Amino acid sequence: MEPLETAALVARARSGDASAWEALVGAYAGLVWSVARAHRLGTADAEDVCQTTWEKFARSLGTLTDPDRAGAWLSTTARRESLRVLAARNRTPPAGDMAWIGAAREDESPEEIVVAADERLRRDELAGRLWEGLNQLGDGCQRLLRVMMAEPAPSYAEAAAALDVPIGYLGPTRHRCLEKLRRLMRPAVSGTVEHGHDR
Repeated sequence: MEPLETAALVARARSGDASAWEALVGAYAGLVWSVARAHRLGTADAEDVCQTTWEKFARSLGTLTDPDRAGAWLSTTARRESLRVLAARNRTPPAGDMAWIGAAREDESPEEIVVAADERLRRDELAGRLWEGLNQLGDGCQRLLRVMMAEPAPSYAEAAAALDVPIGYLGPTRHRCLEKLRRLMRPAVSGTVEHGHDR
């Protein structure tokens, strides 16, 4: 979301415009969730972090000094809340997961259903290997990629705030992390392609 658009929504939300609040939540909920998951919080803890972050944002609407940087404010707050939860639990939380959901259409033929199910299975296998590869990376790469994979994609300022790093750090580090992940994934991707050809 563009800074001017964000600032305008914050101004409207301050005046009680529910649709503006909903638009802000819609724009940044994925980012807040990704920040919590980047700290490898479990689902329940991540939900708590998100709820607390949004509650603090609602209470701070009237005092935000840079409403155009609301995304960075949310990122920073979610990061701090995630660290607070980790400190309170005094543990290393489990790695995140990813759910791939597919449903058959009512008008699909049995053959189409079988093909679609087979395609979903192969996609699920590849997704599982992707997350296995991600979990083999160092904590820094894991956190960076989880945040930058948020939907909608965060700006560099928001990602930098979430990770507490300089903006200039993100591009080169993201490139290096993706290269490491690609190297880890090459055998898995090759195996999936060969498996598909065998069919």
